[in-house]
Amino acid sequence: MGNNYDSLNDGTLAALTKNGDEAAFEEITIRYIKLIYSLTSKYNIDGYDTQDLAQEGLLSFLIACKSYDEKNGASFKNYAVKCAKNRFNDISKKSKKKSSVPDKNLVDIDSIGNAEDELNVEDYVLEREYLKTMLIHLDNLLTPDERKVFKLYAHGYSYNEIAEEIDSTPKNVDNILQKIKRKLRG
Repeated sequence: MGNNYDSLNDGTLAALTKNGDEAAFEEITIRYIKLIYSLTSKYNIDGYDTQDLAQEGLLSFLIACKSYDEKNGASFKNYAVKCAKNRFNDISKKSKKKSSVPDKNLVDIDSIGNAEDELNVEDYVLEREYLKTMLIHLDNLLTPDERKVFKLYAHGYSYNEIAEEIDSTPKNVDNILQKIKRKLRG
């Protein structure tokens, strides 16, 4: 790598990620992996284990990187956390509608403490390695068409916009995204 990503601020890394720089995304994700896992570990949602929620958290984090705009005045960290909270709240609401999970089984996202102290150094190193392995695995796991749909979805495109982009239907886009989720869980 010609770039020294670890010296760049979060806003710059998010902007580079928005422009397709995968190394910038890797660097900023490594910075926030502890926070992502801390957020996911606070939830107990029927049908989702910690790894499922971590994948959802990483997806919301990628979307945050792609949609972050420093001009709006929020720090990247606050913006990314808000995106993750919104995603987890959506999952929680969907889960309640489908299975009527009792409120006592859910954890209020606002009750989460300082994520920085949640993992020890060994856990942090392990999570970094897991992230690197997961990114390589994701690239190898998905077909080129699935990668295209995933990237468009991560960029915030709607099902209709993705369908238009790949010359398909919104239903087919939904099927592809469901297939991607199954692959990620398997």
